[in-house]
Amino acid sequence: MNKLFGIAFLSAVFCGAGITQTPTPTVTGERLSETLAKRLDGFDPRAEIPREVREQAYTRLMQAQRYIWQASRMRSQTAVTANLKLARAELQKCLELNPGVSEAYAVLAESWVNPNIPPNNVEEAIALASMSTRTNRNNFGGHRLLARLYVYKSGLNNGTLDNSLAAKAITEWKEVARLDPRNAEAWAFLSELYNETDKPNERIDALRRWLASSTAPDRQFYQSVMHGQDDLAPENASRKLGPALLKAGRAKEAVEVLSQLIADEPDDTEAVEQLREALETSDSKAAATAVEALEQAVYANPGNLSLLTLLTEVEVKTGDIDGAVKRLDATYKKMLPSDRTSAAGLQISIGDIYSNADRLNEAVSAYEMALTARGLDGAMKLDPDEREFAMAVFDKQITVFKRSNRIEDAKAVIVKARKLFGSDDLFADRQLISLYQDTGNKTGALAAVQTLRAKNADDVSLLRLEATLLGETGQIDKGVDLIKKRIASGNQTTGPAAPPRLDDDFSNYLFIAQLYDDAGRASDAITASEQAHSVAGNAQQRQIAKMMLATAQQTAGKFTESETTLRDILKETPNNPIALNNLGYYLLERGERFAEALDLIQKAVKTDPTNPSYLDSLGWAYFKLGKFADAEKYLTQAAGLDFGSGTIQEHLGDVYQKQGKIEQARAAWGRATQLLSKNEDTARVKEKLAALKK
Repeated sequence: MNKLFGIAFLSAVFCGAGITQTPTPTVTGERLSETLAKRLDGFDPRAEIPREVREQAYTRLMQAQRYIWQASRMRSQTAVTANLKLARAELQKCLELNPGVSEAYAVLAESWVNPNIPPNNVEEAIALASMSTRTNRNNFGGHRLLARLYVYKSGLNNGTLDNSLAAKAITEWKEVARLDPRNAEAWAFLSELYNETDKPNERIDALRRWLASSTAPDRQFYQSVMHGQDDLAPENASRKLGPALLKAGRAKEAVEVLSQLIADEPDDTEAVEQLREALETSDSKAAATAVEALEQAVYANPGNLSLLTLLTEVEVKTGDIDGAVKRLDATYKKMLPSDRTSAAGLQISIGDIYSNADRLNEAVSAYEMALTARGLDGAMKLDPDEREFAMAVFDKQITVFKRSNRIEDAKAVIVKARKLFGSDDLFADRQLISLYQDTGNKTGALAAVQTLRAKNADDVSLLRLEATLLGETGQIDKGVDLIKKRIASGNQTTGPAAPPRLDDDFSNYLFIAQLYDDAGRASDAITASEQAHSVAGNAQQRQIAKMMLATAQQTAGKFTESETTLRDILKETPNNPIALNNLGYYLLERGERFAEALDLIQKAVKTDPTNPSYLDSLGWAYFKLGKFADAEKYLTQAAGLDFGSGTIQEHLGDVYQKQGKIEQARAAWGRATQLLSKNEDTARVKEKLAALKK
């Protein structure tokens, strides 16, 4: 294909150079492609064409090429247009002499989308290019032109894909790849088209072949389609291949691809984050693959903390906790004199490593060193960044002390936070309330909330927390009355300068429904859910109200109605993770259709893999199926994300008991008795503990 026409084609199609669908004038009154098609239909390729005729046709083709070459050297637009028109005329004469000259159809086809020779007509170009490949199946230029034209018409470049045209584009790009197996443009477009038509394995294969292709000299068309954001360089295929493998659930392969990419380009922050995501779902063997590449990258970029942190995360995944800490500590000591902020961040990473490994004393020490590194271990006036950092560290320390049941130490951290932030700051008060809740001291939590609300009457989060604690301490009607008064007030704030309230009737009725359901008053919960549905302002809110209704129906023992409500939601939004999780969990609780329940919950976890409720459901599904190792895995993850859930602790205790881990079961169930709010739930777990002692 002639280079001049290729550039003109790109300009016309993707740079707004006047592509139109105007009628194509011909001598006979029909389209040129129709005239040529009729001539081609009557042409017998096996018939002998006189030598002089073949020579004349070839001469016409060569003359057309000369006109194209002359046009490329002209500065005058008029002269360029004139030469290109002469080229078109010569190509038509060539085909009159010999309809079997495949290359003439290809070049002529491209001229119909050339802005310098009006009118421009994509359909005519497709018809002519098709004749090129009809006369010669191996005409590379004809197949590539058809592939590009179908890509253009398919809408791939504007997000409105026509699947039938995409299929035609795929067919033509496959022909291009057959003729040139290392053609980067073909494999790049195939990977995009497969992605848009939901063919993950085909996309991965195309990306791998693109990665092994030669550098493409003509990148304009691809860059135009991709809006200039991508090019055909092989490393771009690597960036796309990693996420494609992840999406297809092939994490180990993704780790290998992304590790090599980072080794070659250590500053590629996007690849670093993609590798981190891949490692979250891969095993220790896959993690080991990444260590060497990351070590090379860190060696080449010693100041890149993101790379360093990722490397240590991988080392931890492979079991080398002390090696990871040693590496971070060495960097910490180097950075401390010149960059205390970054050094403090490294101590946070060390603390997190120790915390995740249940080396809690070492975790607390690391967090304390982080505060010291930032100079935040004494009373002072903090800027916003310092305050945010200190809050994060205090929160981590308190969480560690909760996990090790060192309640007085947790309180000491809260006192320290109050001293640092000042008495008017609510952080310490909220942490104290949370500490009481997570340790089962509901009465202490309620008293602390009520004291705090006396100073912050319009804080809706504190209002709802008080209502929740009233319900958990057997005062459900008082809790509901607080919310009903909020509704009756018309959601107006107190005082002329008070900010507008963020709650509304919908969220308040929904909250009342949750309070009633938690208290076991399912009939009242159903009524409140219906009230929330009646005041919902949009489809999303109506769905949320229906999910609450399904929960209340389940509590009321109306299992058929509950399942129908949830399945109605899934008809509207098939990937709704809350509906998927709830339906799956309800089936488990009713002892029905465990395989379907597992499938539903797995879909919810795939949508939100760090949601503790979904992980708890997944662990419980595996428990019901007798797969206790899998159950422990997911329930442990859930407990790490929500340390204050009595349900998760009870489930974890059940798994430990089935595995013969008696002391761990006793600890988990003991914690559950502190956290569960319903008397019947607490009594059930206490019976388990009593049976365990026997």
